[in-house]
Amino acid sequence: MKRNLLIVLAAAVVVIACGTKGSRYTTIIGSYSSSENAPEFVEVIIGNLVDTVITVTDGKFNARIPANKSVLSYIVSDNQPMQFVSDGSTITFDFMEKTVVSSNKKSPNVRLKEYLDWQNDFMSNYQVELATLPEAEQDAYMEKTLETYNAHVKEVIKANPDNVVALLCLSSLNLDDDAEMLELLNGLDKSLKESEDVQGMISALEASQATAEGKPFVDFTVVQDPENPETSTVKLSDYVGKGKFILVDFWASWCGPCKEETPYLQAVYKKFHGPLFDMVSVAISDDPAASKEAVEELGMTWNQIFNGQTEPAYLYGIQYIPHIILFGPDGTILRRNLRGEEIEKAVADAINM
Repeated sequence: MKRNLLIVLAAAVVVIACGTKGSRYTTIIGSYSSSENAPEFVEVIIGNLVDTVITVTDGKFNARIPANKSVLSYIVSDNQPMQFVSDGSTITFDFMEKTVVSSNKKSPNVRLKEYLDWQNDFMSNYQVELATLPEAEQDAYMEKTLETYNAHVKEVIKANPDNVVALLCLSSLNLDDDAEMLELLNGLDKSLKESEDVQGMISALEASQATAEGKPFVDFTVVQDPENPETSTVKLSDYVGKGKFILVDFWASWCGPCKEETPYLQAVYKKFHGPLFDMVSVAISDDPAASKEAVEELGMTWNQIFNGQTEPAYLYGIQYIPHIILFGPDGTILRRNLRGEEIEKAVADAINM
């Protein structure tokens, strides 16, 4: 698939958190084959809300933890994590068999396992089948497989509007249709929809729609050197909407794929720079000193805006970089998310139209 699902665990102080219907607490039970094989304690992590330890006595533990279906939880025994959903039921852990059993047979834990098992089987079958196909048939097979994958994942999202399974599915979807993604997000239960992560996704998609191809550009201001704001402040409108076609490259020095685009950008700048065309790179979420060093090393000889940080990405709904946008002479957004050889083609088509 095009994107990998990334789950980041963050430790925090203990906080009693709501955010789930039903019981406010989950009972967790575990035992070991003998007290000699048991650790002194297990660690429980509930999203980035709770990180605590539970003492193991005579090879067993039994405790209550806050229920929260909107995040993944982990129980860690001897540095071996097992994931579960703290759903308000009674959950039994078997550390030998690596199983998680909920007293609620329709709980998110059951649906989480079903989804992950399906995903593993689907990807395994996909890779096996892809390896058997001639190269000429692989692209068509990948597109068809992606459609099948997305269709199933969307159904899982709709069946889990109130728990973290939907969020995992949303993170693994491969959709280019922002309106469809917004529809899925707006269909979530209030307990999920009001979370910071989902609100961030909704805001990004709404910004992306507001700055879609055919829409006018949205201006932003960057103070490149906070100690000298009067001489270092620049706006996107200093370049865009001034009568030229402008290619804007949103990038960062720490971004490997951004650096891979440099040869294509260099070729476009060399070929088209002149009265009708110019370029500017905007460094976002990056240290200005690192950005400037990378510009020198990579030979990025066109206009640069340093210290963009997060506002440009927020205004344009950019979730991944590099993100390259072509603006028309009047500031209209002509193309978004250009990559590789399609950059030159897009610029050539625009200038010659």
